[in-house]
Amino acid sequence: MNIERKSSLVMLVLLGIAVFVYNFSLGLTYANGLEPLPTAEFLYTFVFLCGVIWWLKAEPARSAVNPIYCSGLLVGTGWFFIIPYHLLRTRGWKGLIPLFALIGSFLAAHFLALIVYVVFFWN
Repeated sequence: MNIERKSSLVMLVLLGIAVFVYNFSLGLTYANGLEPLPTAEFLYTFVFLCGVIWWLKAEPARSAVNPIYCSGLLVGTGWFFIIPYHLLRTRGWKGLIPLFALIGSFLAAHFLALIVYVVFFWN
């Protein structure tokens, strides 16, 4: 495994952990009838966007897309379309595996938050 691919995998794992931790805590927060703190929302948005940008930049040799000038603005406004497009363009249908891993991290966080709430907080 070359260094660029390893770096890309590390960034994907870190992004998945960030998605999991935020959504797990968000699920518990909503389950307890509370509102999330604005600072937590801001920090997650910042971490998510930086994580996506660093993940996409960690694999420059694989990308068939020309680099863009302001990746932060583009990812900030269109990450929902950019991630699947980039993965399909660079890896074909196998590129959807990391996308499904991120979606799985999101769903697993909410499911685990529900289980923790039912086990520990349900009266």
